[in-house]
Amino acid sequence: MNRRGVWIHRGWAIFFTLLAVPAVLWWSESVLFVILLSLATQVSTELGSANAADDRRLHDRLDRIERLLNTRPGTD
Repeated sequence: MNRRGVWIHRGWAIFFTLLAVPAVLWWSESVLFVILLSLATQVSTELGSANAADDRRLHDRLDRIERLLNTRPGTD
């Protein structure tokens, strides 16, 4: 994940932390607020999971290392 992605997730974490006070105050009075907060949390979690599961950069790096090892002198 790039630096921008890290800051996006930190921003979401700050956002949900700041929503803790209104959530406690309005939880029992607003079903819509609870639904929206729950959906936003789910979307954020899924985006984080997708970024964590994206291993293309690691896979490409391992392929480059393997190619370099295979082109060393003295390997069969």
